[in-house]
Amino acid sequence: MGMMRGAGSDGVKAKTAGMSGGIGHWGRRPGGFTMIEVVAVLILLGIIAAVAVARFAENNADAVAEAEIFKSHLRYAQLRAMGDIYPWTITVGGASYALSTTNPSIATPVLPGESGTTHSYDGGVTSTGGTFTFDWRGQPTTGGGGSITFAGTPGVTVTILAGTGFAQ
Repeated sequence: MGMMRGAGSDGVKAKTAGMSGGIGHWGRRPGGFTMIEVVAVLILLGIIAAVAVARFAENNADAVAEAEIFKSHLRYAQLRAMGDIYPWTITVGGASYALSTTNPSIATPVLPGESGTTHSYDGGVTSTGGTFTFDWRGQPTTGGGGSITFAGTPGVTVTILAGTGFAQ
């Protein structure tokens, strides 16, 4: 009998190069994912992550920012008091706070980064009230051991230590 075209000596069709597997695996591609499948999964993961972050993120960025600005201004008042023989005070209200001193040679002290003695809160932030006065050693004479809470979800509390005046 003559040999069939494409068949080996035993009459079985020879495997072609590049094909894996035996009978029943013809036409099946090798394992792995296509680029389109990988991109689709990454896009879906990105959407899910964005929704999760938006849902579970705390809405207190404005309160955190105002608390950090307040701590900076409180340290400024403390440093100015240490360089002066007169006390320096920050008086906190519900929507702002102001810097003052009893030094007669300084008419209106200016807060750093502000155009005057008062800083008003941004983004609808409010706070509890209080007065913090520092003496020439930088120690709080009033308000030490107290705290100010800035409204947010959750709120941000700044505590002023009694002995050192450190704001944390």
